[in-house]
Amino acid sequence: MADQFPGRAVQIQKFVKESPTIPWLVKDLLPDVGWTLLVGRKGIGKTTFAMQMCLSLQSGQPFMGRYTEQRNILFVQVDSVELEWRAILARIAPTSLGWTLVSSPTNCLDNPSYVSALADLIAKVNPGFVVWDSLYKLSRRPVNTERVADTLDQLGLLSGTVPWLLIHHPPHEENRAAGHHSIGATCSNEWHLLKNKLAIDKGRLVRDKEILLSKDADGLWGLVVDEDDSNDSHLLSMIIR
Repeated sequence: MADQFPGRAVQIQKFVKESPTIPWLVKDLLPDVGWTLLVGRKGIGKTTFAMQMCLSLQSGQPFMGRYTEQRNILFVQVDSVELEWRAILARIAPTSLGWTLVSSPTNCLDNPSYVSALADLIAKVNPGFVVWDSLYKLSRRPVNTERVADTLDQLGLLSGTVPWLLIHHPPHEENRAAGHHSIGATCSNEWHLLKNKLAIDKGRLVRDKEILLSKDADGLWGLVVDEDDSNDSHLLSMIIR
């Protein structure tokens, strides 16, 4: 029996009324669909930024002044050893009810047995949002070749139907994963974390293309807000803890 073609023709004025609202995990920043690539040089604070966002999602509290939709989170940590990661979490999110997956072997996606074990662990947690940290430690497959698609497919299957974020630091201190087969070409959203801002380089649903940021003494990220703007003055202390 032939497959039934799922496409349809619909009048635009009727089509736009079918879904009047866009589902957001973080209002006007992180849609509740697809996956996001977070890029930045080594040591810039990508893991801290991602964990702060996860903390807000888990608690349903605002992130960078934006409303969030509460979701159980899973942070898959492959880039840091267990002792280091515990210390980081103790600083960022010591009381979080979210989940983290630790002690995953480097290049775990290249071992079918490890992939199966990962799938079982993720299924037990049943998260609503997943962070993978980081690309280079998950697989030996080259980033800028067609083989990276295999890695992305695996992450998509392991994450299931929920949105996920992949952390990546490109080589040679570049700000992006360049090349014909760049993973940025296949992601739904591409964020670049810089010294003083989050740049939205890809994200069709996002209007603000950059968010000004600052760090406190503990290395936690917060908004840079105009102190003369009385409507936003409460955001001056919006460093998520």
